[in-house]
Amino acid sequence: MMTALARVRPEEVGIPPSAILRFMEDMTERNMNLHSFMLLRHGKVAAEGHYYPFRKDARHPIFSVSKSLTSAAIGIAIGEGLISLEDKVIAFFPDKQPEAVHPYTASMTIRHLLSMQTVHRKSTNKEARDIVFEYLHTPPSHPPGTVFAYDTTGTHTLCAILQRVTGTTVHEYLETRLFQPLGMQDIEWETCPLGINQGGSGAYCTPEDMARFGQLYLQDGFWNGIRILPEGWVEQSTSKAVDNSSAGILLEGRSGYGYQFWRARRQAYCAFGAGGQFILVMPDQDAVFVSTANTMLNRDEHQGILDSVWTHLVPSMEAFCPHDDAGYQRMQQRLSALKLHLPKGSSTSTAAAEVSGRHYRLSPNEPGWLACRFTFSEQQCELIFVHETGRPGVLCSMNDWDIGPDPFLWPSLRLWCRMGRLVDLLDPDSTAGGAADVYPDLPFRPRWSCAANQAGRGAQNESF
Repeated sequence: MMTALARVRPEEVGIPPSAILRFMEDMTERNMNLHSFMLLRHGKVAAEGHYYPFRKDARHPIFSVSKSLTSAAIGIAIGEGLISLEDKVIAFFPDKQPEAVHPYTASMTIRHLLSMQTVHRKSTNKEARDIVFEYLHTPPSHPPGTVFAYDTTGTHTLCAILQRVTGTTVHEYLETRLFQPLGMQDIEWETCPLGINQGGSGAYCTPEDMARFGQLYLQDGFWNGIRILPEGWVEQSTSKAVDNSSAGILLEGRSGYGYQFWRARRQAYCAFGAGGQFILVMPDQDAVFVSTANTMLNRDEHQGILDSVWTHLVPSMEAFCPHDDAGYQRMQQRLSALKLHLPKGSSTSTAAAEVSGRHYRLSPNEPGWLACRFTFSEQQCELIFVHETGRPGVLCSMNDWDIGPDPFLWPSLRLWCRMGRLVDLLDPDSTAGGAADVYPDLPFRPRWSCAANQAGRGAQNESF
């Protein structure tokens, strides 16, 4: 049975409650779309916050933090003697090789995949049925080991290599070697059409699972006195393997890249996923910080989370901190009231009575919806879509977030909840309106907008 991480008052690990309050206030001032955060020091949870409707026990997509899990799997496999850093990638796939293998591709190794120094300047076709086949057949642009280029399909190829040598997926391989020993329960991990885990961006876990993984690295690969990761792997995989000053993404001043880990300031390092998914390991402070978020509305906004950690949390960490009962109570009250900020817009509409209960034909759209119907009550709006295969619907609150399943949008994804608030609905002056939903499995917000025209009403689906 899983044992929860120990929870303590922050003062017990040298952190004043006022520092955590300042961090939360800064997140509010930045209008940061934070979903959760956890702060550990000396292996104990000093503070954790979950912004309603996100729950502490719900799995969250971690996007490219998945790459760091893949890195751990490769390290374990190397420790077991199954593979080595200098193994040539092409040797694992004789059935997928082109007739004439380019010399650059032929010389690419596992080390090159881990450190993002592959032969491609970007990911190849991530939507292909056989991603590895496309990867090996895409003409290379430069020799391996010469250019840092973020390459998610290279990470997927690492998963394919591991599956070739073990006969199991990376998920299955890590289950007994890492997930179970650490108490990381019910990890989900998407696969490609060929059954290979999407190692570059496909895992789902709880914030506490992320914290356990970070703590494992802080402890040099040990957990409860048992070595989980091979000796030396933590240092090797999190040290600077390549200069990433040319990276398109801004993260910690582009301080370097290891083996699927990003270097950070002050000798720290992190696992990073799109939208603000972070596991920041700070050896000098004996601390781990975890966040889940959605910062995709503004480019590089994720950096603001780490800036706030370094500005408000780290400077306050001391060997000893006196108890501050009043500050602790204020911190607890703030933590218990955390809530995802609502989208801008009106929660009422004078046009509601006009359109409620009526069906409207829709202009041609990709999902194939034929018509829609709004039904308003004082506090809620039910939105029904008519499709040849059925009439899926979603219930939105007019004033707050709603939680519930998503019956029709992106059905291939594992959406554990749907949240919505109606925004600027059917304003009689502009004859326009919309509904905004946030899906925890997506790094962006889909927006449904409806507009009137002479023939009737149309609808479209946008991302913002």
